[in-house]
Amino acid sequence: MERIFEPFKRKTDVSDQKQATIIELQEDNICFYRFIGGNPGETEALSHKLQNLKKSKPLLIGLFRFPFRFEGKRRKLTAREQYFIMKDYCDAIIFFHSDELMKTIDPSIPIHEAHQAFDAIEERAIGTIREMVEDTGKVNIDYHDVKAFIALNRGPLFIHTIEGRSFDEPLKYLISTPYLPKDFTEAKQLIINIGYTRDVDMEAFRQINLRLNDLFDKADLFKIGSYLIDKPGHLFNISLLVNGIQDPVAAPLKSNKNTFSKYKKVIRKWLAEPK
Repeated sequence: MERIFEPFKRKTDVSDQKQATIIELQEDNICFYRFIGGNPGETEALSHKLQNLKKSKPLLIGLFRFPFRFEGKRRKLTAREQYFIMKDYCDAIIFFHSDELMKTIDPSIPIHEAHQAFDAIEERAIGTIREMVEDTGKVNIDYHDVKAFIALNRGPLFIHTIEGRSFDEPLKYLISTPYLPKDFTEAKQLIINIGYTRDVDMEAFRQINLRLNDLFDKADLFKIGSYLIDKPGHLFNISLLVNGIQDPVAAPLKSNKNTFSKYKKVIRKWLAEPK
């Protein structure tokens, strides 16, 4: 199942249609292509669609959801193949595991509500990137920053947002959620975008920056953005965009066609020789 999102139109198609309408994008823009893997009948169409999008979209980000384990090994293998097709064509790819998304809901929830909850998590990732490049802050992160960030480590990336009034507990516990990649804090690159309400003081701002840098000590800090949330109180809204994380699955083994062709010629020659 696929959906295409372009981030600068407020009316985004989040229906259950098989395919959303593709809208022609302006020059400086991002196209999000969302796909749920596992259906073998969609593999060829996925490749063609991404190939066409890549030709016409300035920055193409894929969102890929792996199927549940209980859906069987065949769907798992198909999804792995589809993931790497998406990775080949997209500038970056954000991935989700259905089994990890399942941990965020009550297992007794109706099926249609569960799918709505999973969609909302993926749409939140899209919305956060949209807001990051659309909303002007004191220190702004724009489209060109995100594009350059992605270009330095093409492949998997992830974005996560945390909110809080105080950060008394370790940051790793505040950030922790089941669907985050296991190596989220071990990324190669990091963008931090910090929103703060009117009563946040400079000491609190300093402390949160120090703690974030300590937590992501292996990452090169690409840029820190900041913006005012114009309302009273002591509240942070922190978005973390990481890059250079590992693929969630191993790439399928590729057959060596040249080796096969070499032995095929030998076999043909052997069969042609008189016995």
